[in-house]
Amino acid sequence: MDEGLIARRYAKALFRYAQSLGVEELVYDKMKLFQANYISHPDLQKALLNPMLSVDDKIQLLSTAIGIEPGQAYLRAIRLLIKNHREMYMRSICLMYQKLYREAYGIIRVKVVTATDLKEEGLERIKAFVRKHTDKTIEFVHKIDPAIIGGFILVIGTRQLDASLLRELKDIRLGLLK
Repeated sequence: MDEGLIARRYAKALFRYAQSLGVEELVYDKMKLFQANYISHPDLQKALLNPMLSVDDKIQLLSTAIGIEPGQAYLRAIRLLIKNHREMYMRSICLMYQKLYREAYGIIRVKVVTATDLKEEGLERIKAFVRKHTDKTIEFVHKIDPAIIGGFILVIGTRQLDASLLRELKDIRLGLLK
């Protein structure tokens, strides 16, 4: 079956269940924590796919992967996933849940990547720029990546503005190669 379809079905069911309990925001926060931990700990991915781990061990692993009290909705969701042998889709389900939550509550994710740390006034100017162009609630993320050398990369939803020095250098290189 299609991974996107499976993830959407489970995420939609979890979102509806969380809404019925009034804990959709808590589950959203837990999904963000899981995603961050999943990316930063590659062994978590390997452990989830390990057939030698028991169902209880996998439930415990996914419960502790978020680093805080999991809550009833999250626990029931992971039990269902593991029972149905869908733990391999946990990250996709997590991402889809976040997407559904943002759509339902009019939230747009804005990510700014800079080579060095920005002063607060710089971040506020970027936030003000984004607010002018959208009426949605902004979820702001700032990352520092020295690899871009200078400038910034602004990602608003699915659109990206790359004003980095790294991209400029690549463009110059491509121009010289032609």
